[in-house]
Amino acid sequence: MSDRLFVELSAEPGGSVSWLLWNTVRQCAVEQGELESADHLSELAEQWGALSCYALVPGELVSWHQVSLPKGGRVGQAALPYQMEERLCSDLDSVHIAHGVLSAGADNDVLIVDRSHMDRWYNELRGSGLKVAGLLPDYAVLPENVAVLDGERAAAHLPGAAVAMGQAGFSVWWQLAAVNSEAVHWYCAQDAALPEFAANAPRYFQHRLNILAESFAPWSVNLLSGDYVIKAERSGESRRLKWPLILMLAVLLIHWLDLGIGIIRDRNQAEAYDNAMADIYRETFPGARVVNARSQMRSQLNALQGGGDDSRFMPWLDRLVGASKGAEGIKILQLQFDQREMKLSVAAPSYDAIDLWVARLAGAGFDVNRGAFGQLDNGISGQLELREKAQ
Repeated sequence: MSDRLFVELSAEPGGSVSWLLWNTVRQCAVEQGELESADHLSELAEQWGALSCYALVPGELVSWHQVSLPKGGRVGQAALPYQMEERLCSDLDSVHIAHGVLSAGADNDVLIVDRSHMDRWYNELRGSGLKVAGLLPDYAVLPENVAVLDGERAAAHLPGAAVAMGQAGFSVWWQLAAVNSEAVHWYCAQDAALPEFAANAPRYFQHRLNILAESFAPWSVNLLSGDYVIKAERSGESRRLKWPLILMLAVLLIHWLDLGIGIIRDRNQAEAYDNAMADIYRETFPGARVVNARSQMRSQLNALQGGGDDSRFMPWLDRLVGASKGAEGIKILQLQFDQREMKLSVAAPSYDAIDLWVARLAGAGFDVNRGAFGQLDNGISGQLELREKAQ
């Protein structure tokens, strides 16, 4: 998304909150306004809860330090509070120390703020419903060599120095810092007076938050770290995603279950087909050992088809099929063949049906010898022997 939300939290409890919706592509304000207090931040979340939000706090409440550590990583993180203890006038337990990735032998940016302020800002943001990407002092979003004056306060990011304070104190601090003012870009409110030491002409503005959004170059340090990570916001996002994820997992589970059942069903069906083919092979070739019925049946058929003039099975089978057309109810239960005769075990609905079929077989050139027939539940069964009719 090209829009970004900014909110300026107050230094005092219950103070008003300025907000700005900024388009990062067109570099202009889309909407802006002021809330009576941070209790109304949820109103912004109702409209722009999906946008990344940066919360800014008065820089005079957050001190900036640069610390060089002999080791980085977890070792440096453990040593950092003791390195800072000498610079602080308060107990370590009463302050929150925020930092980025600590590197050994480098100047690491460290922000320190009283926990009473952090507790309030944290609670205001945690319950707002906003997608807070970072909490920073106002000077920590300015690029280097930029100073912003709004008539009452000044925020500046200078080489080796970053500060926010009342404008009267800022003039004193400037003299002590001995900054080269010729490199500084000044932004000044329309009703504010430019300091005498400013070497460059300022750019005047009407809304301070617009300048902070336009110049936005955030540090890698985030005050919402350590004990102040907004876990509630993360769990809120997880709750919103909970049911879609559950539904997706349920669909996948059903799909894989159905696929597994299908595989089992197909395996059982294939096994049933193999068993049925083995039974057919045993019936067709009595006494034969079955290893792979499908391959053995194919080999037998290939042998019969490729047997040349010596093979009479296929011609006999063609004549048998031709004579059986229209013979309703005749079922061949078993078939045995050698070069001189074909033995059939058959079932039929009646003796009349057998007589009619035998007549057709005789018409096809077979000499038919009828064996014993007996009654079945729904018809009769018996044996026939077919030989080539004598010429």
